[in-house]
Amino acid sequence: MDSKDIVLSDLKLAIEQLCLHLKTDESCIWTNHFEKQLKHVNDLIEYGYVEENLYEISSSIKAVYGGMGSFNDYYNPHQSKKRNELNKLYGSSSDLSSKVYDLAVKLKQSEEKG
Repeated sequence: MDSKDIVLSDLKLAIEQLCLHLKTDESCIWTNHFEKQLKHVNDLIEYGYVEENLYEISSSIKAVYGGMGSFNDYYNPHQSKKRNELNKLYGSSSDLSSKVYDLAVKLKQSEEKG
């Protein structure tokens, strides 16, 4: 398994965990975006990829971060037992959000080095 495969695998896990958090907020407008990104990552893992695919997924993920009204402004105001359990298992949604972004950056960096 090369470094790109490892980053994709880590990204898959981080997005899965982030989606679990986002689903605890029924009004979250970002859930669909990250579920689509997860499907894309799963497809790349299952069917293979070329360098351009890595650039596209990295760019697509990073596109929702930054600027007014962007994903990094999202805050889940709902407290629940489920959300507390997710925090204990995977960390906060904020931590996972940062992890997803960092892995998207790393994926692009590994693509540029590859």
